[in-house]
Amino acid sequence: MTLGKTDRSRFTFEHTWFDDWVRAKWEELTEPLIGKPLRILELGAFEGASTTWLLDNLMAHPASRMTVVDTFQGGMEHQDSEKYNVSSLEGRFRANVAKCEHVDKLRVMKATSDHALLDLRREDARFDFVYIDASHLAIDVLHDAVVCWRMLELQGTLVFDDYTWKGYMEDCYNPRIAINSFLQCAEQELESRETESQMWVRKVPNRIKATPNPDPDLFYGDSNGLG
Repeated sequence: MTLGKTDRSRFTFEHTWFDDWVRAKWEELTEPLIGKPLRILELGAFEGASTTWLLDNLMAHPASRMTVVDTFQGGMEHQDSEKYNVSSLEGRFRANVAKCEHVDKLRVMKATSDHALLDLRREDARFDFVYIDASHLAIDVLHDAVVCWRMLELQGTLVFDDYTWKGYMEDCYNPRIAINSFLQCAEQELESRETESQMWVRKVPNRIKATPNPDPDLFYGDSNGLG
């Protein structure tokens, strides 16, 4: 099988964001992963566009497994019933993934990411590739990133969708501020690359040693401890 060249016409998507905007870059950046044993986690599947692509292209190894987390209720931005048809969302997702050869390797957790990630942590789950495309609220994106990072293997890949998405007038709600905050906090152990509307991150060995402050008087800024 040639990466990314499987027949996509067999799927039914009412929205083609993945194929229109990011599939070409995924074909390029995931090529080194093809044929390897992979544990993949996807937060937010919607109709299954990225799910089906991952099943078709990165699940060939017998040991590969994939976990998807979604409520299938859509996000705040998907509540226009005429535009997004959320009531049939889960049915569309399951119909699409059922057409994939490796659907038997797929675990679907119908839950919010905060509940599902807690369960996965309790299971001591580990992943090689994580795709974050669940809630678009910044605080939720930051939560998902931090918890998923704890479960991501060294040299693993974490992909953020919607890096440039501006669904809210206030920047504090949009994903970008959360993604940038995460990148800054984990700078010592990651390499990042922006691609169109996404941010690709690779987990690397810690390369910035933490240096203790030699002057205790400076721990809290001024002498009053007010920073």
